Amino acid sequence: MTTIRKTDAYNRESAGIVAVALASDSSVEIYQRNGGSVSSYRHEFQPWLIVDDRLAQTVRNTSTVVTLNGGDHFNTLLTFESWPGWRRAYQSLRDDPGAAVLAFSNPAEQFMIATGLTQFEGIEFDQVLRAQLDIETTGLDPDTDDASILMIAVAINGHNPTVLRGDELAETEMLTALENWLLEHDPDVIEGHNIFNFDIPYLVSRARSHNRTLNWGRDGSALRQTGTRRFKAGARTIPFESAYVRGRHIIDTYQQIQRYDYAGMLHSYGLKQSIEALGLSRTDRTHVAGPDISKVWREDPNRIEQYAIDDLRDTDVLSRLSLPTEFYQARILPSSLQDVATGGPGEKVNDLLVRAYVERNESIPAPRPPRSYPGGYTEVRRVGTFSPVVKCDVESLYPAIMLSDRIAPASDRLNVFLPLLQTLTTERLEAKRRSAATRGHEQARWEGLQSSLKVLINSFYGYLGYSRGYFNDFDAAEQVTLSGHQIIRRVTDALEEQSAQTIEIDTDGVYFEPPAGVTSADEETRLISAISDTLDTGINLAHDGRWKAMLSLRLKNYALLGYDDRLILKGSSLRSRRDELLLRQFIEDTARSFLTHQTDHPPRNIYLHVAEQIQQGHLEADQIARTETITDATFRSQATRRLAEAIGSERIGERVAVYQRAGGDIARIDAYNGDEDRQYLLRRLRSAAERFRPLYETGGAFDFDFPVITLRTDLNALKGAQKVDQMRLF
Repeated sequence: MTTIRKTDAYNRESAGIVAVALASDSSVEIYQRNGGSVSSYRHEFQPWLIVDDRLAQTVRNTSTVVTLNGGDHFNTLLTFESWPGWRRAYQSLRDDPGAAVLAFSNPAEQFMIATGLTQFEGIEFDQVLRAQLDIETTGLDPDTDDASILMIAVAINGHNPTVLRGDELAETEMLTALENWLLEHDPDVIEGHNIFNFDIPYLVSRARSHNRTLNWGRDGSALRQTGTRRFKAGARTIPFESAYVRGRHIIDTYQQIQRYDYAGMLHSYGLKQSIEALGLSRTDRTHVAGPDISKVWREDPNRIEQYAIDDLRDTDVLSRLSLPTEFYQARILPSSLQDVATGGPGEKVNDLLVRAYVERNESIPAPRPPRSYPGGYTEVRRVGTFSPVVKCDVESLYPAIMLSDRIAPASDRLNVFLPLLQTLTTERLEAKRRSAATRGHEQARWEGLQSSLKVLINSFYGYLGYSRGYFNDFDAAEQVTLSGHQIIRRVTDALEEQSAQTIEIDTDGVYFEPPAGVTSADEETRLISAISDTLDTGINLAHDGRWKAMLSLRLKNYALLGYDDRLILKGSSLRSRRDELLLRQFIEDTARSFLTHQTDHPPRNIYLHVAEQIQQGHLEADQIARTETITDATFRSQATRRLAEAIGSERIGERVAVYQRAGGDIARIDAYNGDEDRQYLLRRLRSAAERFRPLYETGGAFDFDFPVITLRTDLNALKGAQKVDQMRLF
């Protein structure tokens, strides 16, 4: 770009940048941290966008018009004197259905792409000032007559909490005290668990009721709510109510823990549930059920204070666990930490490639129209229980194929894609080496960096098939996928030739029973290394885990029993967040029984015991509850009409615990009064048992273990039934 360049001044001033924000119509404010203090300076800024040369002739009030090299579709760079001028031009182009424009609506992102600057250069994660925020309220709706903030708790990096209490300060005084605390401590990040969909909307609404704003910006400006956006975690896209604070980043650990849980190990992403499932609970943690907060507040406000402080500490723990991946990406990408933490992988690779082309004054191609292409190679070769079991994995299979076979987007005229991928891969390998060679904070630093680079590297393949990627290439994506098929088949063939029994193949990994005589981890590693040596240069097969036993049901649905007796359940057959707790426990107990071949506690006994508990009503409220995530469709679909009636005006994105009453109505679990629909639960139990049917050769054997049971079924007669040949597959 001829009008904006990274100068010597930028090089000198780039270290320590913690935020970039629009300061005026034609300048940005750059905030830099130097130890414990943050200073700022302004720099002129000319907003820009790129269109084709014919469209460029229709745009008014441009400052400069620059023809870019190369002849690709987006070949004309337009700059504007001011941000309002840019917005008027951009809106007029958006209103034209035939206009195609390459533009970034965030001025800070435009500035960083144009200059090459990034944030947090020279700063490590544990040096970032992160403010944890938690509020306790009278309820979930801030607009009811009795709504109020009971307490606001804040801390910096989990330490030295400050608690503002409603029995000591008026609500508006608490809001002012919070603003003063932020001004005094000057955090780079404000984070909370579900902060976007609860804490911030609640605080904004309560502030509005007092005719005031939340002045959280580094310059004293008000927090702005910026509408509904969508956050991507794996295959799921989740709406949230975005907000912006000038000079700071807002991070929601409710979102981040979902990205961290890429393997889908957690049943719930609530704060306490996530901490417990990850084994990070503290024995002295104070617990108060949500519906009981107002009551406990009246009786023992000190307990609510301790509860809020513990929420801060748990939020800090989840942030330290999940945020480094996004943080280290923010040091590479021309985006704010907040945008990196909420943006999708395709957008990140787009930014890197666009930045490289803009820097060289080169035109940019238009995205190619999407088409289907084969997915990864998957196959279940054996169903049943197997012991022992090993997994081998081709490390970063698709990126490795792209590098070894030189597969890149055909439209990448400057050859940016592969060198960038190679550089990131090399840096990741070095970070992995340093992580293995260090301990403590130094190890955490390198582990965070290598994990971040791994996520970014793996995004390069997905980018090839990203419909909005300017350099997408579906032919290249198909070529990579088919090469992956060949490699993983070579691996499975080699395992079978060594008398290993392959169980499941999933894209880049294989579960198998090792051949006789291979009994130790070292022997397993040697077997896998020998196969790796037969693969092409750059393709590395690694040992990726070993287990005492595996239960294979169907594709991507299996259970693994570790040598420490820890049970891992994978796939919708064995784990569903919508299952009631008693069903999740039944599935876990039954899977463990199959894996350990228990004779004193076989699957049939487990099933009959749960059925008896349901029949006799010997269940606690939490055992019969299921968790529903509220989406747009909840209030539109006829299929979810009963749920919508039960939850009322709950916000999109919230997770609500409900149960089915006798008669078929759905209600919140806090309304439970011993009125559960037991026949429905018995049907649900049988449906859960159906997931184990692939383990049986005959329907009669399955029905003996898991008979159909109604409220009138004589369970004592079933318990005394004569045992038949099970005829299971194992």
